[in-house]
Amino acid sequence: MNREVTPVLKSWQFFLSCQNILGQTFLTTLFNRGTRQIYRWCADPDFTASDDIERNPLDKIRTLLERLHERGRTDVAQAALSMLSNAIGYQTTPIILCMPDKPTIEAEMLDDYPAILKFHESIRNNESDDAVRYWCDAAKGELDQTLCKSSKCK
Repeated sequence: MNREVTPVLKSWQFFLSCQNILGQTFLTTLFNRGTRQIYRWCADPDFTASDDIERNPLDKIRTLLERLHERGRTDVAQAALSMLSNAIGYQTTPIILCMPDKPTIEAEMLDDYPAILKFHESIRNNESDDAVRYWCDAAKGELDQTLCKSSKCK
């Protein structure tokens, strides 16, 4: 088995890697698409006629996440990313690790409590692992905002 590390930068490169690692039959079965369509998803669009390309599922999901974010529903987009990353034991974190949303440190500190309370309630209410993880991440985010707002982080 070839295990060389290749940085995957574009969606078509991801699908080409999947095709090489998992095989054409697996992809055609998983996506219920023909062989030619899978080959199109694996092709570099710079060298393919634009009318011969259907956007691959990864590009479509990216568009979906962008639209959710534009409409102020980053929480839904984040939940989808968390679901995907948790499948392989990873977590997602924002690129901007903290962006305090309150004018004072005291207001940031008070803002921590509802998030921590929701996290604790999710455990007490025996919610799903994904729900508990979501509220834990939300609480961590609030605590990070407080830390960034404090003089200890500057």
